[in-house]
Amino acid sequence: MTARDVAKVRHRLAVSAAMPRWLPMIAIVVVAIALRKFLLANVDVSWFITIAEKWLDGQRLYVDIVDVNPPASMFLYVVPVLLARLSRLPPEFTCDALVLLSAGLSIWLAARILLDAKLLAPGQAWPVAALAAIALMIMPAWGFAEREHIALVVFLPALAVSIVRAKGGTPNWPMVVVAGLGAGITVIIKPQFATAQLCMVVASALCLRSWRVVFAVENWISAGMLAAYAVLILLVYPRFFTDALPPVIAAYIPIKEEFFSFLMHAALPLWAAILLLIRRLKGHAMFAPPICVVLAASVGFCISYVVQQKGWPYQSYPMLALALLALALAVVDRDPADSRSGQLSRFVVGPTAALMAAVAFFWLNIAVDRSAVAAAIREIKPHATMLALSADISIGHPIVRQAGGIWVGRACALWLTLGVETRRSTETLDPQTDVRLKAYEESDRSMLTEDIASHRPDVILVQIMKDIDWLAWARSDPALAEQLQSYRAYKTIGDVLILRRAEGR
Repeated sequence: MTARDVAKVRHRLAVSAAMPRWLPMIAIVVVAIALRKFLLANVDVSWFITIAEKWLDGQRLYVDIVDVNPPASMFLYVVPVLLARLSRLPPEFTCDALVLLSAGLSIWLAARILLDAKLLAPGQAWPVAALAAIALMIMPAWGFAEREHIALVVFLPALAVSIVRAKGGTPNWPMVVVAGLGAGITVIIKPQFATAQLCMVVASALCLRSWRVVFAVENWISAGMLAAYAVLILLVYPRFFTDALPPVIAAYIPIKEEFFSFLMHAALPLWAAILLLIRRLKGHAMFAPPICVVLAASVGFCISYVVQQKGWPYQSYPMLALALLALALAVVDRDPADSRSGQLSRFVVGPTAALMAAVAFFWLNIAVDRSAVAAAIREIKPHATMLALSADISIGHPIVRQAGGIWVGRACALWLTLGVETRRSTETLDPQTDVRLKAYEESDRSMLTEDIASHRPDVILVQIMKDIDWLAWARSDPALAEQLQSYRAYKTIGDVLILRRAEGR
């Protein structure tokens, strides 16, 4: 046997020995890909893909396309749409594929950072990577590719660098830059996510007993990116500040779910239960890195979730994912000789952690399937033009894409009208505020009237609600009522009334 043959045999043996470590990761990726086929499409992702398509076709953001979010929310989905056009694949497919690839790259980078700092033993690397893959690839469920999901994906290397600093280590410069870029993208996606970075950095500083970590290079990169982004919006999209932001402040941000009802959602009780289990498993060691740094970031994301107080499951994803990741670290790092973790981890922690992960998955997978509405629209006309009489984005999206239709409304929904009506019915407003809110509602109604008049959509979807009769609201305005005279009821499916443009009208 030659030296080359010996080398080949050794290589095959090494690959065979590594396969058991690879198998869980391969299985996780396969499950994650399969879930994309069976789970419902996310409404926000569908809308942002539609915005990206319109923008690439030459329409102007905050003029021809109206949205409540800063431009980064749309630009996240431009590359998937471009790749879809080049490859002739559905943009939903290219979006999911890019997010999965990004999640894999993020896990590899975070693992590399921790291994280089010798904070992960070789035997721990694969279990931790597999658990991170579950958190980033499977746990998002219906919220897959949402902004919260993408934000956590790019945030992971920054979390790893912060853990290294909390342990007194010095990460290498390339990884520091990667961490800073990832953290910067996170706060650009949603500026309120700065709470997660702030809590994480403070935790690292307390562990190190030095505030120098607050001024680490990655934090300057992140802050610089956010500042540059604000200047970019001011220069390129000034209408966001003048036209989009004032209504958001007046009629979107103040609308919150009733606090007791908000507390009763699964997110906060589940998050608290995870923290209690970590406490029971690790005791005071939960306040030492790496667990305390991961939990601090989770707390920061929790603050964002609570401050928004919308009660939407996907907004709780980052805090739950990081809490479960901290629990996983606690289990992987347990000391079998420790009486606290011995019997408890063997008989309780494993099944309990799995149950918590399952509850989180089902909570994050709450969605309404309206594919039957899309099927009915296809019966009316192929590639029908559409818009909606509803404040619920899910009435139009992803229905329009499922139906192969074309969205002709400038906005995704009448969110502004709902916000105005909610504030006027639940608050005692001063005259000046009432006049301003009424003007916003009239602007919403005028835009809808203009969109119907100029595009003559084939289909209008009307949400059936107890609180608001959208048809009555529309018909109370003469100009909008006149536009609706051309439409006839076609079919009612669940809470959606389908209006069809009459022949020759």
